[in-house]
Parts: sequence; structure tokens; C-alpha cells
Amino acid sequence: MNYRRLDSARREIRLLEVQSARNLEDPVECRVVTYRLTEKLDFIALSSLYGDPNEVDQIYVGGQPVHLTKHLIQALQNVRAVFYPTVSQRYQRTPARKPHGASRWLRQLFGFKSKSKDELNQPRPLLVWLDYLCVNQKDEAEKSKQLVEMYYIYKAAELVVGWLGPKSEYTDVAMQTLGEIEDAMPAAWGDPGDREKHPENYSPQHKWAEPITHIWSPGPDGEIPFMMPHWVGCNDFMGRQYFQRRWILEELALARFPTFLIGDIIVPWKQVLRLNRMMEEFKYNPSDVFSPELSAMIADLPLETAHKLLDEFAKKEALEEAKILKETGGSRATSSTRSTE
Repeated sequence: MNYRRLDSARREIRLLEVQSARNLEDPVECRVVTYRLTEKLDFIALSSLYGDPNEVDQIYVGGQPVHLTKHLIQALQNVRAVFYPTVSQRYQRTPARKPHGASRWLRQLFGFKSKSKDELNQPRPLLVWLDYLCVNQKDEAEKSKQLVEMYYIYKAAELVVGWLGPKSEYTDVAMQTLGEIEDAMPAAWGDPGDREKHPENYSPQHKWAEPITHIWSPGPDGEIPFMMPHWVGCNDFMGRQYFQRRWILEELALARFPTFLIGDIIVPWKQVLRLNRMMEEFKYNPSDVFSPELSAMIADLPLETAHKLLDEFAKKEALEEAKILKETGGSRATSSTRSTE
């Protein structure tokens, strides 16, 4: 690929302008375009491991074949399927449930912004930033600036999407279970101060969890709960290699709106955080609804690194919420803007 040198004085970045496709498996066709990084630029930043360098295929950039790992190609294919034709207007996939305490995230996801009819009726291309293609890998000077530039890119992106990889056999049922847990869990569960306000929702009572005890009850044939499909799927989700790479999670921590994508399913970071907190609560504390035998069977959580970083997101969101309330005189803002998010 031939790259034109970026003008740093103009804050230029490269983006992939991804074309639509009829099927998920269709080859990725795109072109590299140069934009000024401004608050009005709507694009997705794609965060992903590169994948196995021995497993490659090709995409088409400006009509020319470019070899890429299959992992990154799958990332682009699924982002295209979920978010095309624009980041801000409409979606082919949406979260299965509204995540508690993430109304601003949802407003951002669905593009509830102040737009004129002309703006809403004009489709825009899907713009994606992927470091492997948007940074000239043969230009050492440009590559050395990448970490600094990434801070501004992730801050400016409409969404930062962490690609976890394709679905497994039990991903769908696992995500349904995760949504059921989310629906049952009180909105502020696990937040600072909530344990003191609502002790009945914590060890040992766990009142909020009583309606969902079927999730960890033995199966009809006496199956061990953690060998059942929904828990196998949850363990697969939490054990993805993406979550084991501290450096990539630190990159994601730069985002204003971090999300995860597994196959074509969008998972907000807060949902991951709350599932992790629930597992830790049941593993280390006595419970009237979760037996000690089950607690002993919970494997070491693979999200310890992610938990610390996701916790930082929770603190950051709380500060931003307080800032918004202060600026609006105690009432929540009704629209999402870059200046207040």
C-alpha cells in the first residue's frame, strides 16, 4: 500500500471507508481516506489483537488486494455487518437489553443527537480506524507517534470496539444469560456506597439474585451447572485472549465509549464488569442463594486485569455524570454531545 504522509499540523488521520456487503462472508472492500481529526468526525476505532500471522486472507483496498490476518478480516466483516451504513444513524444489530446505568452509552450508540432532517437523510460511509492499516507500518517515525496519536483517536471516536473474535457454539445462550443477570441486578449494585444502603443485596442475603437461581441450579438430568451450555459460553467469553493482554486493555481504557464485539453481538463494558463483580461476590463471600459447593467450583477469574481497568471506567463515568449534573443544575442532559461526554 502507498501512503501519503500525514500533516500533523492539520491533525490528519487515515480511516478506512468500508463499503457495504450483502453477506457477512463477502470480501471486505474499502479505501484509505484522510481526514482532519475534529469533533464532528464520526468514526469507529477498532481495537483487536492481530491474530495468527500464519492464517491470512485478503481484502481489497482501493481495488487492490491486501493480505491481512483472518482475525482482523473477521473483525472488519463483523463491524461492517453491525454498524453499516453509518455510525450515527441506524444499526443492523443492537444490544439485546438496555444495560443498567448506561443511558449515555445507549444514546451515543443509537446516535440520539441534534441533527437536521437533511443530515439524517444523507447516508454517510462507515469509517473505521484500524492501526494496522491506518498507520504506515513501514514508516518508523509515524509508528513511533502512534501511542500518542491513539490517545486522541480513541478519545474522539464515536465508539471504540474491542473485537473478541467469532462466536462459539454457546455464545448466544451465554449472552442471553448475561442479559438475564443484568436485568435482575439492581442498577447500582457493586457501586461505591451501595452495600451500605442496601445490605440485603449483598452477602449473605443476595435478595436480588433469588429470581435467577435457576441459572446455577443443576440441570434436569443432574448436570453440574458450570458444565451446562450457558456457563460454558460465559467462561469462553471471559477467557478470550483479548482480555489477557494488559497492553490492549490499557489502550481500550483511553476510550470514552468502550464496547466489545463477539461475533455480531455488542456487549457494553459495564455488563462485563458487573458479571465479573457478581462472580467475585459469590466466590469469596457466603451466600443464602449460592451454595458453598458452587463457590468452590468457580475457576480463577480470567478477568482480573480487565476488572481493574473496567473499574477505572466506572470511576470515570461517575465523575462525568457528576460533571453533567453540575452543569445542568441537577438534571440529566437530554442529548449527547462531544463537549459534555
